[in-house]
Amino acid sequence: MVKQYMLKEVDASSETGDKIIVEQIYEMEPAADLVVGNLAWSPLSKVVIRDTVIQLNEDLTFTHPRTGKTFRIGT
Repeated sequence: MVKQYMLKEVDASSETGDKIIVEQIYEMEPAADLVVGNLAWSPLSKVVIRDTVIQLNEDLTFTHPRTGKTFRIGT
């Protein structure tokens, strides 16, 4: 089976109140919690910032590669 991916914009905020928009990576799967155009998509624990893929921590946080600030994506 060929894996297919899409990017979806999500909000992320820091403890100091800074807010940014990042793109979360979704993978097409048979069973998922988001349905778009009759396709099922499941979010991966990865976001994209300026063509860089960043792994999310278990608590949905990541460190911004340029600023070093910790952000949490909204769910």
